[in-house]
Amino acid sequence: MRARAMVVVEPGRLELQEFEVRPPAADQILLKTRVTSVCSTDVKIFHGQTPLGRYPVIMGHEFAGQVVEIGAEAAARYGLEPGDRVTPEPYVPCGHCDWCRSDHHYHNCPDVRLYGLSMACNQPPHLLGGYADYVYLMPGSILHRLGPDTPELAASLSSVVGNGVRWVKTLGQMSFGQSLVISGAGSQGLSALAAARAAGVGPVVMLGLGRDEARFELAREFGVDFTVDVERDDPLKKVPELIGGQPDVVIETSGQPAAIQTAFRLVRASGRVVIIGLSGGKETTVRFDELVWRDIIVATGKGQAGNVGDAMRLINGRKFAFEKINNFHYKLEDLASALEDTAHPPEGFIKAAVVFE
Repeated sequence: MRARAMVVVEPGRLELQEFEVRPPAADQILLKTRVTSVCSTDVKIFHGQTPLGRYPVIMGHEFAGQVVEIGAEAAARYGLEPGDRVTPEPYVPCGHCDWCRSDHHYHNCPDVRLYGLSMACNQPPHLLGGYADYVYLMPGSILHRLGPDTPELAASLSSVVGNGVRWVKTLGQMSFGQSLVISGAGSQGLSALAAARAAGVGPVVMLGLGRDEARFELAREFGVDFTVDVERDDPLKKVPELIGGQPDVVIETSGQPAAIQTAFRLVRASGRVVIIGLSGGKETTVRFDELVWRDIIVATGKGQAGNVGDAMRLINGRKFAFEKINNFHYKLEDLASALEDTAHPPEGFIKAAVVFE
């Protein structure tokens, strides 16, 4: 049996290649890929803009699929059998270092490997990223089961929803009844919104742009209280009018310097600002005197380590139709178009997903 895969041969060059599919080793699992969601990080990997990229590489770290074959050691470790549906976390940590013994920071493991990023495909078993018909799940992988009614389009977002849980729960430290502003209406913001609603956080305001109406529409379905088009209304004036004061927490997902500065000014005194959006190297001017005098807590962070379990409870619970985030669908051979649309979103675009037959 052979598997198709889209390979980044070198930065900027994609090729559709085929690889031999062999039985998994005793400690491996062979997964039939069903859906791989396109992450904005994939665009950076494709262009060689990440230091962790190893080429040639099969990208794709947000995927869900069905177990086809499983080695004896892996079956004993995970309790899985052929036919079970799972989604892996992107990180494969060593499991032994101090970072790996922490609840929420095992992604800082110095020997961590990442599907679709740091494991090149020029060595067996080759298929180590989600833009392929099959993926080998390696020992040390952290796997999560899909519920019987959970769509793969939703489950492929396990790490994205895990991020949302992280921004609200782990970094935001939010509790029932606190007010929240989410800056940015993309998949990260929508996932944070769902996590906030599940935790009883509210009122919640989402900030976005005029072209974000499709995202705002889904946000309203997820239970947002208010949406603000920052190109039309000044959030520093509009948000206090809507919720009767400044918010307890602001989660900034866009990475834009102006949005980061707005987040600092928008949050209440002794409030918390969670900044997770990458700016692509842009510098943001910060007046730290203002933060100190207003007693603002700033939290940053990457990844969803320790938060995907909660995310899968949300996804499997089906209260939120997360599959609607993956609203643009592509075939494997059309990955270049999916990456282009991710980098330059067309009208109505929220997130791209490669869907396998």
